[in-house]
Amino acid sequence: MASSPTDAPWPLPELTRARRAIVVVDVVESVRLMQEDEAGFIDRWRRFVNEVRVDLLPQHGGRMVKSLGDGMLLEFESVRSAVDAGLQLNQHLQAYNIGRPEADTLHLRTAVHEADILADEHDVYGTGVNLAARLAALAGPDEVILSSAARDALVSDLDVDIEDLGDCYLKHFSEPERAYRAGPLGKRSL
Repeated sequence: MASSPTDAPWPLPELTRARRAIVVVDVVESVRLMQEDEAGFIDRWRRFVNEVRVDLLPQHGGRMVKSLGDGMLLEFESVRSAVDAGLQLNQHLQAYNIGRPEADTLHLRTAVHEADILADEHDVYGTGVNLAARLAALAGPDEVILSSAARDALVSDLDVDIEDLGDCYLKHFSEPERAYRAGPLGKRSL
């Protein structure tokens, strides 16, 4: 008797449902940077990811769900912690650009979304994760984009500049999502 794909030969990790802030981080122009200096890019990125894992995430109560070759998927219990960490990622990355020509510098685009997700010890699942990934595509270099849910969670604790980007149409989402650009107070470039 053949087993079906749903009959795993080992137990699957238990899923839990929780409200979390999901952060998606992507390196701007990573393909070009890797083509021009693969070893150098990989070295800088690995050192930066390690710094995030060892120093930054513990300060903000975050968890690294995945580290990708040119991005990260992070999870936080609070939106405030997620936004603070997202802004600090850009500050920390600047140290990896010192003395490099502008064309060789690393820049991040980051998105924060708060949603009910399913999580196990290895991964996070759900539409909210997909929405965070699509919002990251809206970000320019060194920008942090917030969903409306993430922005609403910050209203009572607002100590960042917020710019309303209006309703944005995201790939594979039938309805537009209101998006916001977040930045440190007083550093708005508009």
